[in-house]
Amino acid sequence: MDIKELNVNVQQHTNRNHPWEYARAKVVCNLLKKNLPKNICVVDVGCGDVFFLSQFCGKFPVGKAVAVDTAFTDEVVAQLKQKKNDVLYYNSIEQVDLQGEKADVVFLMDVIEHIENDVNFLKILSRKDFVGDETLFMITVPAFNNLYCAHDKWLGHYRRYSQNLLKNHIQQADMSVKKGGYFFTSLLIPRLFQKFLESPKKKEQEIVGIGGWNGGKIVSKLYEMILLCDYYFFRLFRIIGIKMPGLSTYAICKRQS
Repeated sequence: MDIKELNVNVQQHTNRNHPWEYARAKVVCNLLKKNLPKNICVVDVGCGDVFFLSQFCGKFPVGKAVAVDTAFTDEVVAQLKQKKNDVLYYNSIEQVDLQGEKADVVFLMDVIEHIENDVNFLKILSRKDFVGDETLFMITVPAFNNLYCAHDKWLGHYRRYSQNLLKNHIQQADMSVKKGGYFFTSLLIPRLFQKFLESPKKKEQEIVGIGGWNGGKIVSKLYEMILLCDYYFFRLFRIIGIKMPGLSTYAICKRQS
């Protein structure tokens, strides 16, 4: 969850994460499960409320977990440490110090759409001391710029991405894509309706994002299962070479030596 959406959650006195976040975490873990060594070091850049990092650490043998977000304040970090205290928290990538250790995975989970010059950012990040030639980058972003709407603007998104645009920007940053694609195909139709029915005069205070989710446990689990069924069903198409679009797109990549 984005820190802005976390603030909405706090103001509403809730402690619920959206089923989309649970489903996305399981999708990413599935995509990475064959590529990871034991006792790994992970760096989650733009980590928000560290929900994804917590989910990932619960599924893989993580030796060191690092959370980085420019929205971190002392107050926010103190709040997050109550939930996840075995994490190193930093306010920027410039501060990260792993004492010579290289990260096995760097996560950019719906992050680079917030950055105006995403190519330059990726190029700088890939050359940091904690990144090695074997470090994997897992990047997810919202898909298709023609679906850009008020919620994107509210979150500070500069763009949405096609798979080709994402690969192009990664390659411009002197990185090579190992694997990529889309997921959550079933969300495309609801998003299309949201886009075309959206009022051009919609006010920012009317938008709460996933931080405003207040569904019960049964409803949340149902939505999560629908999204996971979507992922596994359309993965069959990808296995036989049929590329299906989705509301999110991803790339697993490395820097070029």
